[in-house]
Amino acid sequence: MGKPEFDDKEIKSAVKKRYAAAIARPSTSCCGPAAPQLVQIGGSCCGPAASTAMKGTMVKTAGYGEDELGRLPSDAVQNAFGCGNPLAFAGVRPVEVVLDIGSGAGIDCLIAAEKTGPTGRVIGLDMTREMIERARQNAREAGVTNVEFRLGEAEKMPVEDSSVDWVISNCVINLSPDKPAVFREIVRVLRPGGRISISDIVAEKLPAAIRQSRDAWTGCLAGAISEAEYLAGLEKAGLRGVRATSRLLKGLFGSSACGLGPDCCGDASALALAAAGKIWSARFEGVKPHPASVGAEVVIEQAWAEDLQVIQALLVEAELPEDIAAHLDHSLVARHDRLAVGCIGMEVHGRDALFRSLAVTTAYRGLGLARRLYERLVERARAKGVERAYLLTTTIEPLAESWGFRRIDRTQVPEAIRDTSEFRGACCALAVAMRRDLG
Repeated sequence: MGKPEFDDKEIKSAVKKRYAAAIARPSTSCCGPAAPQLVQIGGSCCGPAASTAMKGTMVKTAGYGEDELGRLPSDAVQNAFGCGNPLAFAGVRPVEVVLDIGSGAGIDCLIAAEKTGPTGRVIGLDMTREMIERARQNAREAGVTNVEFRLGEAEKMPVEDSSVDWVISNCVINLSPDKPAVFREIVRVLRPGGRISISDIVAEKLPAAIRQSRDAWTGCLAGAISEAEYLAGLEKAGLRGVRATSRLLKGLFGSSACGLGPDCCGDASALALAAAGKIWSARFEGVKPHPASVGAEVVIEQAWAEDLQVIQALLVEAELPEDIAAHLDHSLVARHDRLAVGCIGMEVHGRDALFRSLAVTTAYRGLGLARRLYERLVERARAKGVERAYLLTTTIEPLAESWGFRRIDRTQVPEAIRDTSEFRGACCALAVAMRRDLG
């Protein structure tokens, strides 16, 4: 990567100036809020000097609903510089606290405030004073009282430790010259079990002329890191279950250097060609795990009918078959503060049993709950006269071996077990069959 000829302080100063100017001349895209050119690609406005008719186009392209936008002040929509919709599938619930890094004119904060309801709270953080003032104005116009806006930087956020349930952000972290510091701050302010939903620009192997350009930094390009680096950075900071769940605007810049002025870094058209297919918007998810001490607070209990929906949600999260209702009387849950955070079950066929549906939600992994669930199920199976346990797995073969299971050919599995929905399911066609004698 080419090293820019300016320091972190200069980058932040340039970003502040550009976004302060952008408020006076709103854009419809993250790709350079005050750039002098307009490029329209695939129905989205990718250049910030947008005409009045183009304002708000990007938020619709990014997945915001018409009804959702219709309930917001027009200024919040027109001054949205995001590259995605971090709240589209975030699952924010009433009572929760949401932090928006780089909240701008407040579009995502106002949407989050509706999701949390009056008993929840939303904090918008931005380092540009003009953005904070505009966001407060939009909140007043919307009549929203459960949101506050704070002036501050993402690398050192004025937010208490372990105080928020969700961290969201929309095309902002790419602007930070110290992304590891931002990732560490995200983990610091999240409560255990808290989650992130972050939309951001990522880039692969950009030309050095773009990486070295101050204009490209403020236009969301030069500071963009690769998707792999983003995931690794979030994991290194301490998040678990990190993944990129959706991608938008692949090949974002088409035949123009979107976000760059014509004189910013040489031949704009040549740079655009070199960058084609290397820049897009991704949405990142992850969760802050609970500390090891929480493991002692988790109890293993019989699953009841009222646990069914939560168990099914755990299985969906683990990408396992969720047809557990008929076997709930042979299922166990790991429970913390009355909430099911893990599960396991079995189907009993005489002296044989199929062990299945082992799942632990991401925030509680690493606490030894999978082993505890398995050991309790073995006890339950023996009490019911089960002598042989079978399972199918595509992911936990080494772990199952440590529990005493051994790989076997499927022809060695009893017919009653082979006839279960788990064995017949398409998702398990390539799974390894294993067996353990319980005698």
